[in-house]
Amino acid sequence: MKTLAVAALGALMMTASAPAQDKPAEEGFTSLFNGKDLGGWIYGKSGKGENKSGRGYQVENGLLFCTKGDGGNLFTEKKYGDFCLRFEFKLEVNANNGLGIRAPLEGDAAYAGMELQILDDSGPSYTKLRPEQYHGSIYDVVAAKRGSQKPVGEWNVQEVTAKGRQITVTLNGTVIIDANLDDVKDEKVLKKHPGLANAKGHIGFLGHGARVEFRNLRIKEL
Repeated sequence: MKTLAVAALGALMMTASAPAQDKPAEEGFTSLFNGKDLGGWIYGKSGKGENKSGRGYQVENGLLFCTKGDGGNLFTEKKYGDFCLRFEFKLEVNANNGLGIRAPLEGDAAYAGMELQILDDSGPSYTKLRPEQYHGSIYDVVAAKRGSQKPVGEWNVQEVTAKGRQITVTLNGTVIIDANLDDVKDEKVLKKHPGLANAKGHIGFLGHGARVEFRNLRIKEL
């Protein structure tokens, strides 16, 4: 009995000291960023906002970030149509970037594709914007619900789902956009934003001269 008790105690101690297993990867999702370099990403060409120094985006300590004072568009090499994209981002005061979806590599993604704003909603420089220009909004088309962004310097968790004509954006667990693009009827808006009709395109970050950090980028095609 004593021998069995010692053996059982030893097995229990081994189990307790065993390293915890990593959490299983989210089913169906694949990583968009390897944490080491810009493999799988390419710079786009834009009439304005194109990075001048060639350092518009950098990788540091496992993070992808847009450099301060620089701009430029960084796109996935691959095109995506229907997808669920998950990522985290961290802002500085007055930080401004954008998430391009179903976008071409050339032209202004906010019009030739779609741009979902990435913006410091609390920034003193942005107190007089139109509702369709704040974080998460489909730029100049659909206004996002405000109030779910974390304070500057903290990491935010965002999910973007594009399925057919339905675009859903969830920020820190709150749905801030749930829009059907077919509900956009204004002829002036449709003419200005032909990219709303795109069924497929690149996903990208659209820099505007402020440091914004990104991590844990992963995607699931639907």
